[in-house]
This record gives sequence, C-alpha cells and structure tokens, in this order.
Amino acid sequence: MNRFINEKRLLDTFLQLVRIDSESYHEGALYRWLCPELKKRGCSVVTDKAGKKIGSDAPGNIIATLKGTAGEKPFLLSAHMDTVCPGRNVKPSIQNGRVVTDGTTVLGGDDKSGIAVILEILSVLKEQKIKHRPLQVIFTLNEENGMGGAKNLDYSKIKGREGLILDNESVCELLVQGPAVCDFIVQIQGVASHAGVAPEKGISALEVAAQAMARMQLGRVDEETVCNFGVVQGGEVTNVVMPQLYLKGEVRSLNVKKLQKQIKHMKDCFAQAAKGFVRKANGKTLRPKITIETPLRYGALNVPKKAPLVQYVLKAAQKHGVAMKALASGGGCDANVTCQHGLLMPNIGLGVQNCHTVEEYLDLKEFYKAADIVLDVVLNYK
Repeated sequence: MNRFINEKRLLDTFLQLVRIDSESYHEGALYRWLCPELKKRGCSVVTDKAGKKIGSDAPGNIIATLKGTAGEKPFLLSAHMDTVCPGRNVKPSIQNGRVVTDGTTVLGGDDKSGIAVILEILSVLKEQKIKHRPLQVIFTLNEENGMGGAKNLDYSKIKGREGLILDNESVCELLVQGPAVCDFIVQIQGVASHAGVAPEKGISALEVAAQAMARMQLGRVDEETVCNFGVVQGGEVTNVVMPQLYLKGEVRSLNVKKLQKQIKHMKDCFAQAAKGFVRKANGKTLRPKITIETPLRYGALNVPKKAPLVQYVLKAAQKHGVAMKALASGGGCDANVTCQHGLLMPNIGLGVQNCHTVEEYLDLKEFYKAADIVLDVVLNYK
C-alpha cells in the first residue's frame, strides 16, 4: 500500500462517479461535475471542441494541467468519461470486496475507475505537497463508440509525450499493443429477374457473395490477424433473384503489412467470384458490379516493451506486489489513437471485470493496487 493513497476517499469518489449518468453522447452531467473538481485540486482546465463534432451533450474533451514543482516535461494521465448502455441510474453496492450493481445496468467502472484514480492522485499531490513533475489530465468523450473524443482531441494543447491510459481490466496487464482496424464494406449489384420464370436471366448478389466467401480466409487468420463479417442486408421477396447485397465486416491486425495483405486477399476473392457470374440475356452481356471500401477505423497501438516507461511501470507493479505483464490486446482504446499522434501511452488495468455487461464489477484490492502503482509512476518516473 502506498502511504499516500486514501482508499476510503478513492472508493467514495468512485461511488459518486458511477451515480452520474454518462452514457456515450450524454457525458454532459459528468463533464459539469469534473471541471470544478479538477480546479479544486489545483488544475487549470480547458475544453476543446470535440463535443459538437461528435454529437455529445458535453462541449468537449477536458484537458487539465497541474503545474509541476520538479522537472519540466509533463506526464499524461487519461481516462474516458462515457459508459456503454445500460448505464443510467446505476445503483452500486459493495459485496465481498467488490463493487457491483443491482443487475439492471453496467457499473461504469469502465472507465470511472480510471477517473477516480486520477482524481485521487491529484488530491494526494495537493494535500501532501510532494515534489512532482507537471501533469496533464485528459478526460475524453465517446471512447466506447470508436474513440470519437480521442480522434477529435485538440492535440496542440497536449504538451506531454508520455503517460498512461487508465482503461484496462486486470491490474496484472499493461497493454502495449493493439490492432489497427479497417472496416470492409461491400456493395454487390446483381441483376433482378423472376426467380420462378427466368432465374437464368438474373445474377444473384447473394450467390456472388457466397462464392467469394467460400474462397476467403475468415476468422482467425494468424496469431496477429482476424477478420469477420457481421452485417448482411439484401433482398425483400423470395420470387426475385436478389439484385443487391450489402456486407459490412472488419479486419484487425497487430501488423499493418498483414492487415493490408488480408484486405487484398478479400478483394481478390470478390473479383474472382464475379468472373463466374457473366450472363447473356436479350442480346446483352450482364455481369455483377462490386464496390468495396476499406476505411481505417483506427491505427495500431504499438508501445515498445523495452521503452523506459513500460519497464518502470512493470517494476513499480512488482514493488507493490503485482506480477504485471506487458501484453497485446485484440481490442481498441484511446491509446490506439494517441499513438498515432506520437504519444507513448500504454494502458494500465484497474480491476474492472465483465465490462460491457450488467455483471460488471470492480475488484477493490486490484483497484487500490492500481492507484498505488500509478502514483508511484507519477512521483518517480523520470
């Protein structure tokens, strides 16, 4: 236990936070609560214009700065304000060393546990008057819906280059790698025809897709790459050869070259399938038309395991009795986005489990350990 962390205050802050509704796009109430709380702890507070850009009822991301008393390079701490649904009217209780809900909502520990730890650290620095480097605190909007806050953060206001994202589950895990993700959007235009009278005059968009899929490697491609189709839309009646089909999937990989290789493979499968559906009808040559879009949803998180910050966090965890490992994740977080802006920010766990479900809970032992570790890093990492 760090002799400075006030566990009771930390828990009380967390319980207060989860009672403030802040589902994605509705972070306004939490935003209005956080700004004065940061000022009470000695921070200057500014807000960017991300809220309007992404449709939140909060004005923007919060960027708070605490002046340092030693050193010049600011250290960054970040957590997100929004929660998934159902996240309104949360009723937390403590049972067997865990904070749980009544089973009708998520807890919101993702990511109010991170916010609570950051506020506790600011409180400790103020009351103990400990020498510390400058800190910048970033509370983002809309992380749960594609990191909209981080994507629209005003990075000109961020002066630090290293820090921690507080948004992972187990305190034993420090996430240093995460995949780049591309959407894979396909629209197939076939040819409609009466399925009972002249099916041979039509081109089924569904059959084209099926042939492409039969050629395609899906699911787990290799140890770093996965892909999946999750949305299929097409057809209205059974007696018409399906003329149009819309597919939406995604490709994820920790390796950008592998990501591009998989995307090319999938495009080639559709092109090859289309060649098998050339038809002649009424003196015309008919063939399917396929359009494919592969926009980048977010880039890869890649923090070197040998980076001094990573090594220090692992040593600090060991000092506090936690066997922490630097690991890769199959999911994305704000760290994926900040990485694209040159910020070195691994993602530390806080003891939240069963995220995005009504069985979500916060393990208090891990929560307090996480606070100890983060404070240690803030005070001692140079």
